[in-house]
Amino acid sequence: MTTRYIPCDVCGADEPRFVLISSGLDGPLVECVQCGLRYVGKRRSALTFGRDSGEATTENIRAANAQFRYLRLEEEHRLAVLNAKWRLNLIRHVKASGKLLEAGCARGDFLKVAAEHFDVRGVEPNPELAEAARRVAPVHEDIIERTPWSDFDVIASFHVIEHVDSPRSFIRAAADRLKPGGLLVLETPNIDSLPYKTLKGRWRQFIPEHYFFFDPKTITRLLSDCGLKTERVTSIGKYASMEFVMNRLSRYLPWIPRLNDLSRVTIRVNPLDIMLVFATKP
Repeated sequence: MTTRYIPCDVCGADEPRFVLISSGLDGPLVECVQCGLRYVGKRRSALTFGRDSGEATTENIRAANAQFRYLRLEEEHRLAVLNAKWRLNLIRHVKASGKLLEAGCARGDFLKVAAEHFDVRGVEPNPELAEAARRVAPVHEDIIERTPWSDFDVIASFHVIEHVDSPRSFIRAAADRLKPGGLLVLETPNIDSLPYKTLKGRWRQFIPEHYFFFDPKTITRLLSDCGLKTERVTSIGKYASMEFVMNRLSRYLPWIPRLNDLSRVTIRVNPLDIMLVFATKP
């Protein structure tokens, strides 16, 4: 019996080809034979926000990641602020100020940094994270498709599009909320990267709540279909500490000890599998 997979969310083509099974994913990885998008073709769980309540989805995600060791909240926040400052600097080379929305703002670390130069708002469907982010800026507790705000100069979203139920719906909603000439900034894993080609099913980006895996070609097509012009796609790095590195390695080697005392040893690393995308609304 032939397995029926979800149609491609970028071009709508049916009958993608099977690629691989990974213990980290919520189903088989498939590839669209028309546009090349790679995605989870059949989902076992409900790990995307928007259909069920935010509380229920949050609990589902927490259960799916129960085997992972979490980074200390203080260290997670410290690194998030460093990365936020670096991202904001890149954005301000294109748009120095204005009205900014972050889709998937988590606890509000980027919003707090961006508020020094922008009028900021956030969208966050996770109730716990939204509550924390409201201490920084106005936050709509839902998905961007149901966000009432519009006319933004910048919409930024970091490591969100791979989590959503429909990237096409997500990008269209962002485009609708941008001003003409507005800037959309996306950060997401790049599956056309050396780490994926080397590690395949053990790639670090294969976790249960990741459903869509883009490369420069597929993200550019999706943005174009939604009326946006891709200006730049670049490989980027991030700030990491030894504590962070050991935390991530523990997903593969559970016996690795915690190294909280080395949290301040911080470097900028490029794992070669993250891309930053700048697109504008004509």
